[in-house]
Amino acid sequence: MSAQFSGKRFTSVVCVGAGNIGAGWAAHFMRAGLDVVVYDPVAERKEWLDGYLERAMPALERLGLSPHAGLGRVRFTANLEDALGGAKFIQESSPEVLSQKKDLFQQMTDIAPLDAIIASSSAGFLAKDLRALAKGPERIIIGHPFNPPYLIPLVEIAGGEEASTAATTAAGFYRSTGCEVVELKREIEGYIGNRIQAAVLKEIFYIYSQGVADVDTIDRAIATGPALRWAVMGPSSVFYLGTQNPDMYEGFVKGLIDEIKGGFVADGEFNPDEPLIAAYAREVQEKIGSNGQTPLLDLRTTGVIALRKALQFVAEKRELGPN
Repeated sequence: MSAQFSGKRFTSVVCVGAGNIGAGWAAHFMRAGLDVVVYDPVAERKEWLDGYLERAMPALERLGLSPHAGLGRVRFTANLEDALGGAKFIQESSPEVLSQKKDLFQQMTDIAPLDAIIASSSAGFLAKDLRALAKGPERIIIGHPFNPPYLIPLVEIAGGEEASTAATTAAGFYRSTGCEVVELKREIEGYIGNRIQAAVLKEIFYIYSQGVADVDTIDRAIATGPALRWAVMGPSSVFYLGTQNPDMYEGFVKGLIDEIKGGFVADGEFNPDEPLIAAYAREVQEKIGSNGQTPLLDLRTTGVIALRKALQFVAEKRELGPN
């Protein structure tokens, strides 16, 4: 039955939910030249969505717009049946409340055509849980982005064997819109990126709790150190380059693990308590966020676009090979 999804091409997308993630997806798909229908049950979200897209346009233009892109290709509706009536690909980005998502997926699978793929932007839920009340579970997958989807290209796909064909089709579709796709071999809570981020955040809390450095210093230590290398290649590639003798890499890794066991990271018993969380949040607000979010948003957009263009240049040079 799932073979019905194979080889599909999509010229339109339905974005369910007009929050930050849903609006970010709408901007991304619009930039790719697709027709986009955005559904949200709160009619007043249309004004917020319009403002979001207008604010995103300068960044979208710097990234490069499809010749067919334009704000006129995005339509808002507060009627779910109107949104899903002829849908072929649905990107769900509703609030992260599992019970609400289950109910929503039941509604969507009651309304949407049987061959419509439904991808959830969920930050950690399993596709199998979202299928609990749904019809046609083989069409439900995870298509997890990073915020904002139009700026950060990664999409993590998970769906299990039950939706393998839909997942493969979705992967091809995402790539066609400019996404960098990673496919999980099996489902796990939090997927890949969020689990790594959570591990880093735990260590940040530990370093902060020990009075080693303030939060701005910790951020700079990451941003101007390992994060620069991570932008080019993953940590495993970086560590591989850390050994002088590649043939002895296994021994090098054992040394790294010994360092971890020796106190290089917080032990498994460490968990931030309420006072630590409060102190950390207050310092972030008062120091890193002393001028509000706007300058940080501008910095993020400018920096990410510059990095993406630089990495694209590197990739193109690599493909061309030595002159």
